[in-house]
Amino acid sequence: MKLKVIDRTVSVSLVVPVYKSMSTLPEFYARAQAALEQTCDDWEIILVDDASPDQTWFEALALHEQDPRVKVIRFARNKGQQHATLCGISYACKRYVVTIDDDLQCFPEDLSLFIDQLQAGKHVVIGKIPMAEKQHSAWRNLASWLNQKLVSKVLGKPTDFGLSSYRAMRQQVAKQLARYQGSHPHIAAMLFNSVPLSMMANVTIRHAPRADGGPSTYTLGKMFKTLSFLIINYSLLPLRYVVIWGFMVSASSIFFAIFVLLRTLLTDHVVPGWASLAILVSFLTGNILLALGVQGEYLGRLVENATHLSQFPIIEEHVD
Repeated sequence: MKLKVIDRTVSVSLVVPVYKSMSTLPEFYARAQAALEQTCDDWEIILVDDASPDQTWFEALALHEQDPRVKVIRFARNKGQQHATLCGISYACKRYVVTIDDDLQCFPEDLSLFIDQLQAGKHVVIGKIPMAEKQHSAWRNLASWLNQKLVSKVLGKPTDFGLSSYRAMRQQVAKQLARYQGSHPHIAAMLFNSVPLSMMANVTIRHAPRADGGPSTYTLGKMFKTLSFLIINYSLLPLRYVVIWGFMVSASSIFFAIFVLLRTLLTDHVVPGWASLAILVSFLTGNILLALGVQGEYLGRLVENATHLSQFPIIEEHVD
């Protein structure tokens, strides 16, 4: 694909969360550099190593030594894609900030599509991958679909507006995101809370299999963890649903009690005592524990936010 040469005064920060990508980083850098060079003169690449257990950090460090425009940051412990991305955004200093994954499933060559929309006046541009072109596993596609539905439910996102980790924003939007001090960031939710929908745009992007041919490092557990950030930290839906469920259970219990009382008074039927009582008490107790569990999760998140030592567990950085 031949890139369109645009305004050379544009500057771009490319933020890349990296994890176990030692074998793909050189190719990623080469392709990203070519795309950036054809897009603008002033650019930087920010690699945030999310405590990779392999030699990814040293590969990133070698790229920094080769090209100082590659800035590298290393986490002391694994925090997840959302934290690594937000950390990179907080370091970005160019006019436009673009985020992309390191696995080369999204094409760095599509960068100009995002820049065109930003120059046309949009504040946030998000890549949309056609369902037929997605190269993820079945469970990953299902989790992605669920994430899209939840964002629509929680934040009012139009159902036809696609989400992906390939996104671009203006510097003022990046600064808004960087002010977040909580322990559970969800980038999509933060963007929809920061920018009106009229200032956001979708661009259709290409999708390829992972460059290393291996399985995704974004496990099912990590996906559900990210979904929990959205559900609990950016909405009151669980509490509201528990209240509705509690009302329904209470109403059912009242109707059941009235039924038992009328049957006892109006008929000769003897209601078995202990079995019915035990079932009813167990049912209601289970629902009470469910409600307490949901509230406990919210309280736990509040305690975690109040006691975390720093926003990002950075152990080493080379950003000069």
